[in-house]
Amino acid sequence: MAALSSSSTLVNVAEDAELRLVRLLADAAPSQLLSPTFVQECEECMIQADAASLLETIVADKGAMAALFALEPLEEAVSAFSLLAALLDRVDADDPNAEIKLAVALADAVIDFLGANGEDTAAKKITFLSTLYNIRCNGQEKCALMTQMVKLAEPDMLNEGQALGNLLTPENRDIPRIVAMLDAWNVPVDARRQLYQAIAHAMPGTRKQRFTLLLVDTYKDASQVDDLGLAAAKEAAIGAIQDPVTLFMQQRGMLTMPAIQALKSNSDTTKLYGLLTVFQEGKLDDYTRHVKENGGESAVLQPYGLSSEQCIRYMRILSLCSLAAEQEEIPYTTIANTLELESVDQVESWVIAAVSSGLLVAKMDQLEQKVMVERAVVRKFDMEQWKALQSRLHLWKKNVSGILEAFKQTQATSANL
Repeated sequence: MAALSSSSTLVNVAEDAELRLVRLLADAAPSQLLSPTFVQECEECMIQADAASLLETIVADKGAMAALFALEPLEEAVSAFSLLAALLDRVDADDPNAEIKLAVALADAVIDFLGANGEDTAAKKITFLSTLYNIRCNGQEKCALMTQMVKLAEPDMLNEGQALGNLLTPENRDIPRIVAMLDAWNVPVDARRQLYQAIAHAMPGTRKQRFTLLLVDTYKDASQVDDLGLAAAKEAAIGAIQDPVTLFMQQRGMLTMPAIQALKSNSDTTKLYGLLTVFQEGKLDDYTRHVKENGGESAVLQPYGLSSEQCIRYMRILSLCSLAAEQEEIPYTTIANTLELESVDQVESWVIAAVSSGLLVAKMDQLEQKVMVERAVVRKFDMEQWKALQSRLHLWKKNVSGILEAFKQTQATSANL
């Protein structure tokens, strides 16, 4: 299990550790914020061995929390917070929910703390929350804590190489590590959605789109799609149109997602759904027709911040990939017509662009004026594609049978010599 940054200082479990913690906080607390009965109330809790009430008393006191955040160096503050978090393990076991409620209250107290004079305490808040994250075992708690840490984090804290950022980095099959962790913890879908939403809002570009897609994919049935799901689907659709190449494999099947399909029945996003369908399955002429028939660029592109130049560029690359999936040898003239180019002289630059995207592997025969396809992504795979595959398999089977028959005849001839 990957661990977030936290102090390696061991929690002091000596008998008077809590008392020394209380007095440390009382001495460091601003007098105008500390309750005059703070120390007395804490001592009564310790006499009664009531860990839950002791934790509640400290967390509820503004002066004590101010003192906790003011402790320096950071290692001392983390040690003090670790003592607080350790109290959770001593909460009455008769109430299974009491420990979780107190853990949430402790996390909320950290998150809601306001530093004096607008002091930025985000880094220390994340340190405290990561300490709690490492101590707690409940997967849903860990998910909730991570959600809060993501919301507090500066952008550079989410980069690969940072403790938190490493959990958000793809590992196998382009799936971020955090997804496998949530699966192992059996985290319910509502908690996952909150985490994915927080990550998507905190990250730019491709990383934002990756987690937006994960959020959209949590809606497994049309009846589950709520306002959050519809908003996420809209963002995912726009992201897939703005860049259909980088996350091609992750985005290829998104039209089957219930939340994406909900865009079609919503009057505000019907045109967006149609445009996404073109980017998923169509060619440049389909794009041109869709824009023209739905009010032009001002109605189809501008409401979503889409660039006409970029859309046409990507549609030309995708259209060339579709051609490559249909034909093993493509004449330059066919490419020029499909991509609506002014001249066949422009074909080679677009072939290079498609090959550079990673979606196409091909060679150009400049003398014969044709492109020879070695491999191309399949953008659409339905009954028509299944039939084409069947035809190719039958042809392959026929060719192999011919080779075997020729081999047998050769053997027979050799045996008669």
